[in-house]
Amino acid sequence: MSTQYGALVHGRRVDTDVASTVEARQVAGEPVVALVAVQGDLATPSLESVKGAFARLAGLTDGARTIATSAPPPPYASGVAVVLLVANVAHVASTGGARCYRERHGTLELLAAGAYDVEPGDAFVAASHASLRVGSALFTTAIAAGAGAEFRNDALDAALAAALAPYSALVAVAAARVS
Repeated sequence: MSTQYGALVHGRRVDTDVASTVEARQVAGEPVVALVAVQGDLATPSLESVKGAFARLAGLTDGARTIATSAPPPPYASGVAVVLLVANVAHVASTGGARCYRERHGTLELLAAGAYDVEPGDAFVAASHASLRVGSALFTTAIAAGAGAEFRNDALDAALAAALAPYSALVAVAAARVS
C-alpha cells in the first residue's frame, strides 16, 4: 500500500489558534507516521511540545495517548488529535476539542481512542476541532497518487482544501490517504 500525506489550516482565526503537521520516524524498529492537529491560545508552541513527545516515543503501546497528552494544559493547548500510522494499523487519541476521523467507503466517521485496521482507500484525519461532518464523504475530489516524495503531495493538499471549503470555522487538519 502507498500513502499520501498532507496538513493545512483552513479558515480565519477568531479566538483560538490552530496548527497541524505530519511527522515520520522509526519507533521500535517500525516506520511510524504521526498526524497531529492542535488547538489553543498557543497552538504552534504546543505543537512543538507534541512533536518532541513523538521524537522521544520509545514504544507504540499507548503511543497516541502519550503524545496527545504531552501538550501544555488549556488554554495553551485546548485540544490535541493524534493518529499514528504503523503498517496496517492506525492508533488514535484526542484530548479536549480535537478529534480523529476515518473516511472509509465514502463515509466519514468519528474515531474513539484505540487501534483501527487500515484498508486501501481509507483516509485518516487528525482535526483541531470536532467540526467535520460525519456520515458523508469528506473528500469529494479525486486524490491522485503523488509523483514525487510521499510527504509532498499537492493532489492531497488540493483535495483537503476542497474538502474544507464548505467549512467557515477555523480548523487545522493532518491527513493520510492509503491507496
